[in-house]
Amino acid sequence: AQNPRHVKDLGDGEGEPVAGLLLALNNILQRKGRTMTVLQVPRVATISWINSMSPEHEMLFLHVGAAQNEYDDLHLQSSVWADGYGDFTTTRDGIRALIPDKDTFETTLGGLGIRGAGTDQIIVCLATDKSPWPYRAYWALRYFGIENVCVAEASLRTMLRGGLEDLPTKLPPVKVHCNLLDPDESLIAGKEDLLSSIKNSTITEQILDCRSIEEYTGLPGDHPAPRQGRIPGAAHLNWESLMDTTGKFHAQSQLLQLYQDAGINQGSVIFPYCGGGIRSAVSWFAMSEILKWDNVRNYDGSWAEWSYLTELPIEKD
Repeated sequence: AQNPRHVKDLGDGEGEPVAGLLLALNNILQRKGRTMTVLQVPRVATISWINSMSPEHEMLFLHVGAAQNEYDDLHLQSSVWADGYGDFTTTRDGIRALIPDKDTFETTLGGLGIRGAGTDQIIVCLATDKSPWPYRAYWALRYFGIENVCVAEASLRTMLRGGLEDLPTKLPPVKVHCNLLDPDESLIAGKEDLLSSIKNSTITEQILDCRSIEEYTGLPGDHPAPRQGRIPGAAHLNWESLMDTTGKFHAQSQLLQLYQDAGINQGSVIFPYCGGGIRSAVSWFAMSEILKWDNVRNYDGSWAEWSYLTELPIEKD
């Protein structure tokens, strides 16, 4: 009989009791002549974890970015290309970069070979170099109930240099049926949530700007916006500061210090935002999945929506 496989999330030790329960259950099943194999997918996929996976597992490497030339430059044999803006965002009512609706997203993901929620398929989100797109993809998949998803611990280029094996794995047909769950509203914020936070102005709710310092102070960013500036009262922490140049997150202690220096408190409800909910997904991931903070909700509309709706207040330096 095969023992349960358990992978701790970033080595934090929290999964050990769960592993013990699974092992006890497996022993009971063995005495009854049955077996059980359990795979717990970590939120961050390390080189060693990926290399240790059996070829029997259906692992899909979702290579996501803004331009396909990065995929053409370097990708794994068993990866599929996803266009970040084309597949993981949509435009509604003149506002760009919003998460697609469920029906549209099911069709898109099915075309990428993603089966959806409640399957044994494992999805590893990655990019050639340091990028926010794997985190946008991860957040979007989790938003619609897909649990067996993780993000590669660093850029593909870095991981291949570090010993990642580029081996073919079981891949689904080009197109499959994808089934998603209803959205998990605890992962997302809307403009009403931020307006309420501004009005109440308490430490129990905080807004975090994840863009560059130039955008935060009122200069134009890479994407044109009707207005420049920031959401009133927002703290600032550039998403790039959370990682090294390879796209690997800093140690938890350093992440904690970065958020503390930015004035962000663990016990607050935190609304990260950026230009379109993409870069802010990196900070959402750091707080929710690495630091295990509760009540972090990515503002999907972000500056694309806030700057577009002229009735919403802004401030700038």
